[in-house]
Amino acid sequence: MLRGIKRAGLGLTGALGFNAAVRDSRWRAGRVAILCYHGVSMDDEHLWNPRYFITPAALEQRFRALRERYNVLPLGEAVRRLYERALPPRSAVITFDDGGHDFYQRAFPLLRKYELPATVYLTTYYCRHPKPVFEMFCHYLVWKGRKTYRGGSLVGNESAPDLGSEKGRTAAAAAAVGWARREGLTLEAMDALAEELAQQLGVDYAALESSRILRLMTPEEVAAIASAGIDIQLHTHRHTSPADEGGFAREIADNRRAIREMTGSHEPAAHFCYPSGEYRAELLPWLEREGILSATTCESGLAGPSDHPLLLPRVGDKDNVSQAEWEAWLDGVSEVVRPWLRRMWRETPPTEPPAAR
Repeated sequence: MLRGIKRAGLGLTGALGFNAAVRDSRWRAGRVAILCYHGVSMDDEHLWNPRYFITPAALEQRFRALRERYNVLPLGEAVRRLYERALPPRSAVITFDDGGHDFYQRAFPLLRKYELPATVYLTTYYCRHPKPVFEMFCHYLVWKGRKTYRGGSLVGNESAPDLGSEKGRTAAAAAAVGWARREGLTLEAMDALAEELAQQLGVDYAALESSRILRLMTPEEVAAIASAGIDIQLHTHRHTSPADEGGFAREIADNRRAIREMTGSHEPAAHFCYPSGEYRAELLPWLEREGILSATTCESGLAGPSDHPLLLPRVGDKDNVSQAEWEAWLDGVSEVVRPWLRRMWRETPPTEPPAAR
């Protein structure tokens, strides 16, 4: 219901000319929309997780609008000009987290087609391990096997799970992942476990593996996109932020070294994205000591000159966001009307008794 109210409100603001007024305002000219993408569907991933994946068709629609109506800047230039208060109007930046093979296969050709700069925050450990990323792959397998599972044992589960609900699927996949962690399995053993899980679910593991779903780019693919102008920046080596400064510094050093080896760049990566968007206060001085110039979160909003450069918000994009909603975020409309919508929602009486919810 809230989404329906939001979409209706955005439609009204557009009809009244409010969107264009915000987009072309001095307030918007002093901010940059740092777009955040994760996965681009190779097959049906957007149906499994529309909060994480976007279809190539939707992504192309976004890129076409960016090319036609916005000033898309490289990340480093945008950060510098943000704090110099010298941004062009309607500024935007494109960022992709993790560095999945789907970026190389789906997003990279579109970026070249529309001649748009982009940054990939690359987590590098799995680049040299040509298998699906284990935890995410387990969740995908369980979703994929929801209709082919015929009962019986399932890796890590004490009893046959109910895969007919999202809650049951999440619990079943989490049990498999948890078992692997408790056993301290090697990467090779986790791959074998995923294959066993696929067999138990009645899913064609060989077909999924050959499709390269949920795998990271290889070093050769990273080198290819870097040579074509894609900016490769830091996301930690193992997609984790250790609690101690020494461990965190090693993650940055390993990440930098791997990026340098794959891209051949002599300039150390200096922009960072928090793994899973999770940040803590103590990370800021650690990042400063590592020479990091900017760090992005998964907090929603346009980045302005009053934002801390190591706590920059982004505009998350995914398959369950309509083009109108996306443009409203990019234009700054959603940020302007969000407090009003939240206040209206709080003040609106429920349409049904709490017991019925």
